[in-house]
Amino acid sequence: MKSKTYISKQRIYKSLGFVLCFMALFNCKDTPKKPEAPNILFISIDDLRPELKAFGKSHIISPNIDKLAAEGTAFKNAYCNVPVCGASRASLLTGIYPTPTRYIDYKTRVDEEAPGVVTLPKYFKNNGYYTTAIGKIFHHPDDGTKGWTKETYRPDYPNTNAQQELWRDYQSPENSWTKELELPLGGAGPAWEAGQVHDTIYYDGKTTKLALKELEELAELKQPFFFGVGYIRPHLPFNAPKKYWDLYNPEDIELADNHYIPKDAPRDAWFNFPELRSYNNIANDSIPIPLDQARKLRHGYYACVSFIDAQVGMVIDKLKELNLYDNTIIVLWGDHGWNLGEHSLWTKMSCFKNALQSALIIKSPKIKGGMVTKALASYVDIYPTVTEMAGLDRPQHLVGKSLVPVLKNPESEVNSYVFARWQNAETIKNNRYAYTQYYNKSGIVKDSMLYDHQKDPDENINRAYDPKHNGMIKELKKELEIHLYDRKQ
Repeated sequence: MKSKTYISKQRIYKSLGFVLCFMALFNCKDTPKKPEAPNILFISIDDLRPELKAFGKSHIISPNIDKLAAEGTAFKNAYCNVPVCGASRASLLTGIYPTPTRYIDYKTRVDEEAPGVVTLPKYFKNNGYYTTAIGKIFHHPDDGTKGWTKETYRPDYPNTNAQQELWRDYQSPENSWTKELELPLGGAGPAWEAGQVHDTIYYDGKTTKLALKELEELAELKQPFFFGVGYIRPHLPFNAPKKYWDLYNPEDIELADNHYIPKDAPRDAWFNFPELRSYNNIANDSIPIPLDQARKLRHGYYACVSFIDAQVGMVIDKLKELNLYDNTIIVLWGDHGWNLGEHSLWTKMSCFKNALQSALIIKSPKIKGGMVTKALASYVDIYPTVTEMAGLDRPQHLVGKSLVPVLKNPESEVNSYVFARWQNAETIKNNRYAYTQYYNKSGIVKDSMLYDHQKDPDENINRAYDPKHNGMIKELKKELEIHLYDRKQ
């Protein structure tokens, strides 16, 4: 027979257990559930000008990117920090500015020029995210590799992850010879191609096919993901399936109405765009591009943007199919702009607005979309913006500002100025003016440009030597000097 003491202890333990269970249930009911970490879809598009419906234009057909903008925020005044792909991407992905000795051109490598800096994907990886990418995020496939949980790859993989092979991507039989020259990159054939092929025959179509498969695998994960999808077009050569060329009537394509060097512009502001001149159907000299070729180049650029728009649409549709869309932050960005004949230029690589300004759209599942903002945005702002949206602490090395206040209120502003540079030039822009200083080899200012974007949005008249603007020039010079000093620290 059990003693009274034993029975009494049993009753106490049972009562205590009941109380603890009740308290646990009570606490579970009243304690808010920790919000699920958002996924990140990071879409990079080479050479993308802000010439879509979301930015107030109507001549390029891009229904899928327009739809994304209708559910997010389009930044009409987003500026890269250096107008060439390798350097621009490095600056964006590290959140630090280019300098005269860092992030100079397309050959830039983050691992060599900023080896101690935590890149954007690496920061997410360090904070519990599964990180990977398909296509072109960093310029070089084998740069920034420590930031990825899973090795990134491009359609040429697994031939080599150190070289982007045959990237010019000619698919028409008459251009097959390009795949036999200058390997592994391939030869430079014509500056455009309208291939009678399916989307998935071209490089960017293959990228989409791989990305859709990768999304299916990411959907099975028990952790949030950071997924980069990078497209090469509309980079030269303007190669795309013919069906996208057929969206446009060549006779309706308007040429730039300012195909001349701006009045009083410095000689340093113009050069002979060797990138385009390297293609075999473009004259390799200094003569202007003939009008028929100018129209064909514009046609090709538009076709490539529509081609990429279709790819973006497929990726976003897959997100929705997998029930991932409502918990995914989407950032779509062009790495810089491109001159399509404006100022007689066919290139990025300048300090004109057409080269520095690019497309930026950010969609958050927690912030009302359908917004367009004129607030100044710098590409060094993207890193801190995405980390804040994901609920992560701000890395100390960042120099940009979070754009989250602008996402919440498109009338708000976080930047009074944004900055960019190219070779021997430094540019500062405020809400109205863009000012550029050109330096000689001794670091002395030898020339300058000032454009009034309110009166002269196409930058056709350099007002740097107009006494009426001396006050504004003094202000911009001072702020630029502060920026250059801070950048050295």
